[in-house]
Amino acid sequence: MMIPQRRLLSWIAVLCALALLWALSNLLPRAVGDLLALLTGSGVVLLALAAAIDALRLWRLPAPSGSRQLPPAFTAGVAAPVTLQLASAGLSRRTQVVDHPPSDDPHTGLPQWVTPADAAITELTYHYRPQRRGEACFGALELWLTSPWGLWLRRHRVAAPAQVAVYPDVRWLSQEALFQASLQRQLSGSHRRQHQGDGQEFHQLRDYQAGDALRQIDWSATARRHALVSREFREDTNRHLVLLVDGSQRLAAGVGERTAFDHALDAALLLATQALNQGDRPGLLLVNGSEPLWVPPLHSRAQLHQLLGQLYRVQPSRFSADYSEAASTLLRRWRRQAVVILITRLQPDDLDDLLHATRLLRGRTRLLIGDVVLPDEAVIQDADVETADQALALAGLARYQQEREQLYARLRHAGVFVVSAPPASLTRRLNHLYLSLRRSGRL
Repeated sequence: MMIPQRRLLSWIAVLCALALLWALSNLLPRAVGDLLALLTGSGVVLLALAAAIDALRLWRLPAPSGSRQLPPAFTAGVAAPVTLQLASAGLSRRTQVVDHPPSDDPHTGLPQWVTPADAAITELTYHYRPQRRGEACFGALELWLTSPWGLWLRRHRVAAPAQVAVYPDVRWLSQEALFQASLQRQLSGSHRRQHQGDGQEFHQLRDYQAGDALRQIDWSATARRHALVSREFREDTNRHLVLLVDGSQRLAAGVGERTAFDHALDAALLLATQALNQGDRPGLLLVNGSEPLWVPPLHSRAQLHQLLGQLYRVQPSRFSADYSEAASTLLRRWRRQAVVILITRLQPDDLDDLLHATRLLRGRTRLLIGDVVLPDEAVIQDADVETADQALALAGLARYQQEREQLYARLRHAGVFVVSAPPASLTRRLNHLYLSLRRSGRL
């Protein structure tokens, strides 16, 4: 496609003005009218000839080619360079370059004008900053070639579709490491409860002692020694930690530029990292409809990229939360003992469903719940009451919080540990609870 440039339009405007004056030449001397007619006619011929020649020269330029160099992955909220490599032979003396990155960054600095380099390849670099994790989809390159005399622009599209993963920004993990070191020092003076004799990991054989359960007796060793021998167990030092993340519409609410679901994933990543540091084995179950995402327990920090690779594109679905179904799914996926940390946004009417889920998991898991409290609730609570609508909203919030506290009390009575916090602080508070319970031997 070709479009006229401003220079061509300016000459057309000049000829139109001359033609208008020629049309009014009956008001002017005859000599002036003849001169205007000559200028107008010759100008039209010359401009048409120049425009045709310039268009032909532009059309005969070799088709431009190019490619896009992208990083292996982007990080949400972090600008990264994108380099365009264009064949210099296919560029005009001035070429406007338009790329089509995702529309969530309006500050890429595009389009840009470039002149062909002396080398075979002309490079142009801009920076793209994705706002959300997921997939960054790039479209075609669009080049606008200027004709030699600057009368025309010709558009040429270079097909260069690409998709690049956008991972969540996990740089905060290094900042949390300093906090966790401080937390470990705070907890170092607390009493660490030891578990012996009733754990899940075999420790040693010993002589039978009064009070030992019948199941502890090793009958083979007893037959060899002709005396009762008992098996001693200890607490399994490598606990399995399952992060049960609610992927329903409850966590789709926006919190600034992110969602509550993004903060839930942050909490899951930090807990997984901390669990590996403690020698535990974290896995993850994301329940977001008919196809739950299951990542089996990891054995080393080197496998964290596997967890990131599974989570970076996941978004909350539109289904309603069903904790009983989530518990059943977990029991089908994992049949061993585990500590389960549920990250969700509780509602007062969840009590029956949660108690049923707790009964399903009883005996095989220890349940912790991290409840996401939206910041808007705190804003309403701290706001001044000036109108009847504000008073009604505050009364409704107070009633809602009272019912939620009753829900917490019933859950704690059923043996569930519950922590509630706004999204920005939930990650730290939930991790503090996990470390405290682990240190005290209550997990």
